[in-house]
Amino acid sequence: MLCNEELLTIRNGSVIFKSADVAALSDVSLKFHKGEFVCVLGKTGAGKSTLIRTLNGLQPLSEGEVSYNKKGYSQLDHEDLRQIRSNIGMIFQHHQLIPRLSVIQNVYTGLFGSRSTLRNLVGFFTSEEKELARDVIKQVELLPYLNHRVDWLSGGQRQRVGIARALIQTPEVFLGDEPVASLDPGTANRIFQLIERLHTERQLLTIMNVHDVKIAKRYASRIVALKEGKVVFDDSPEALTEDIEEMIFAY
Repeated sequence: MLCNEELLTIRNGSVIFKSADVAALSDVSLKFHKGEFVCVLGKTGAGKSTLIRTLNGLQPLSEGEVSYNKKGYSQLDHEDLRQIRSNIGMIFQHHQLIPRLSVIQNVYTGLFGSRSTLRNLVGFFTSEEKELARDVIKQVELLPYLNHRVDWLSGGQRQRVGIARALIQTPEVFLGDEPVASLDPGTANRIFQLIERLHTERQLLTIMNVHDVKIAKRYASRIVALKEGKVVFDDSPEALTEDIEEMIFAY
């Protein structure tokens, strides 16, 4: 359920890659609230991935500011930013898993941001952390594969591992960078059904980059569209007309 609690904000955000003299984002201002399910649309190169990376603190802005709970990233030291990022779960397009490790070992890596470096190196996990890992793996319906290496799994199963890894952080914010781009339509829909269920159960702010307008209209409560690094649409799915779609994806 949508509430007025503002969690993430980007104000006048620009990202300029000087090596290519290209603005991946240009003066973007957006506010995101708890309970929103936002899908970000745009053709390749529109700035979707850069936007997600700035919201997660992975990509610094050239200009402007990103804030989480009104705390500006540029004002934070490395440790404070690490703490904020532990509240933001991230799902990647290409999973970013460690192939030779098991499902549960990959899920454990989602805890690394909130633990000491020594505990991570030693590989010690408390009984509470082990129980939490099993719980999130159960939520994504992979408990029978708990100890299977992830390189034995299908693409859809690997993406579920990525979702479980994000969930173990118990995040307030759920980000995804084209999380179903490499999956067939049926599997993509099942993954989004899972994301939608978890979003509702946990009352998250969910922001997902997608390339499929049908998925965006089906699952989002709000759609943001980028073109050449600028926001060209920010409204409800019902307001996204065919003419606006053509404008967004036109070359």
